Amino acid sequence: MISSNSNNKIIHILDKIIFSCLILYSLTFLLDIKINFLTTAFAFGIIKLIFIRPKFHINSSIFYIIFLFIICTSLSIFFNDITSISNNNFSAFKSRFISPLIGIFIILLFNFEKKHIIALLSCFSFSLLINAIFIIYQFSQGLSGRLVGLASGYMLLCAMNILILPIIFSLALYKSSLSNKLRLFYLITILINIPAIIFENTRIVWIVLSITYFIIILVSLKNKKLILPLLATVVLCCSIFFQNSPQSFDRLTSITNLSYQNQSNYERLLMWQSATNMFIEHPLFGVGVGNYHEQYITNYRSPYSREDQWHPHNVPLAMFSETGLIGGTSYVFLFVYLYYSAISTYLKTKSISSFAYLMCLLAYSINCLTDSMFCGHNIKSSTTFFWLFTGFYLISNKYVIISYNKKDLSK
Repeated sequence: MISSNSNNKIIHILDKIIFSCLILYSLTFLLDIKINFLTTAFAFGIIKLIFIRPKFHINSSIFYIIFLFIICTSLSIFFNDITSISNNNFSAFKSRFISPLIGIFIILLFNFEKKHIIALLSCFSFSLLINAIFIIYQFSQGLSGRLVGLASGYMLLCAMNILILPIIFSLALYKSSLSNKLRLFYLITILINIPAIIFENTRIVWIVLSITYFIIILVSLKNKKLILPLLATVVLCCSIFFQNSPQSFDRLTSITNLSYQNQSNYERLLMWQSATNMFIEHPLFGVGVGNYHEQYITNYRSPYSREDQWHPHNVPLAMFSETGLIGGTSYVFLFVYLYYSAISTYLKTKSISSFAYLMCLLAYSINCLTDSMFCGHNIKSSTTFFWLFTGFYLISNKYVIISYNKKDLSK
């Protein structure tokens, strides 16, 4: 029989281990390492449940909607008319839809407070800052192309920039209780990342951050006279960086080029048409999760296509083509609910956390129109991060409150 004091010590140690794992995760998320510290933190959180039973006060329907989304998308495995059920279908569904949910369920296993969330955001920012400095160094050494610094891949870096930078920029500009030093640190991270992002040559990141940064500046700055000079300064600086990077300038001018010669843009148009045709011919349950690539190659690939793709580079089309009207509608409903929650919370409370999350959500949603960043093939990290920041939003706005029985845990 474990005594109350021993029980409390064990819980205290487990909490330290969990938070340490989360800190390590926030410092290493860009690197290609074998240990997944978020999964490790989640495992210790499960162990913690042996010693304590927290009470959850959930003031949101989000978990019901997530459950609905999982059920609706999973139906495509059983009812699609393409192929019989295989282990590959279950494996793909688990990897793309289930495993990333660790990001949101971790909030139920650790009593996150504001200081914990700020510490993690600061570590994420530090990682992006160091990586941005390294990218600038790579550019100064004459390297070109899709510069990624220390990151394991440009798609991962693309997702992390889009998810993290709008949050810390909101925190840096919006009047809040954060210290001036911390806000300055976030602002420095944003400024250093401007040339780094240009040299990364990912066009959707340029588009997304231009939109979200403009909204953040417009809403956050109370002195409206500063908006125009600030925007003009940012545009001028970006112009200088583009002029000094011919490849980046060529990528910028190619954004609206839809000709056959621009393979990246033209190929997306072909993929989107193929995915649309796939949905039209399999409207109710789609072709099934895990079956997209085979169907694309054998039945739906355009004769003009020059690429072998595993997804249509568009999340709504990916959802409707793979999971049909049932799964695709549940995806749309999920994001409509998240927008409704974030907007209504901000209008009621004017909380910085709801505004920051709204900017993150907007950036992520736009990105999902040109890449399969949510529950996409072989891109699990971005989905996990999205759920993690959604969890932070729920905790920060008291949509999820965790309490402990005094008999189980002494103060």
